[in-house]
Amino acid sequence: MRAALAAVALLFCASAAQAAALPELTGPQSDYVEHCSGCHGMQGNSAPAEIPVLRDRVGYFLCTRQGRDYLIRLPNVAYSAITDNQELADMMNFVVFGLGGNSAPKGAKPFTAPEVARLRRKALATQSLIAARADVVAKLGGGCAVPESMKFFYDGQQQAAR
Repeated sequence: MRAALAAVALLFCASAAQAAALPELTGPQSDYVEHCSGCHGMQGNSAPAEIPVLRDRVGYFLCTRQGRDYLIRLPNVAYSAITDNQELADMMNFVVFGLGGNSAPKGAKPFTAPEVARLRRKALATQSLIAARADVVAKLGGGCAVPESMKFFYDGQQQAAR
């Protein structure tokens, strides 16, 4: 009987230690996991899916006003189930400054609730998202050193196009 109790106690301690090892997610990270990671991947890398990669790229959209607005006007962002504008702004700030790594230009400002509220009303709902993205990316240059890979939605698309 003592051996059985000791075994149960050992299993309980082991599972408690494993649970403690799991990272705590912030609210914005949790929102990203729930609303975006199914397509864009847990770490912003959608490969091999033909979905835009966010990891180390998405911040480049902040190089222009048009690019910044584009991120919020995307239908899956503008029509998000996240109805609170501050909560959505916080999640998009995680996407741009967290998953985007060093791709955001120096001095880029975080999204705000009023900005999100204004842009959500102008969702890109009636046009080709591929064409809209191509137009935005073509104008990103400015003061940013935008890599050639921004022309492509996902890793491997460049090789497939050759």
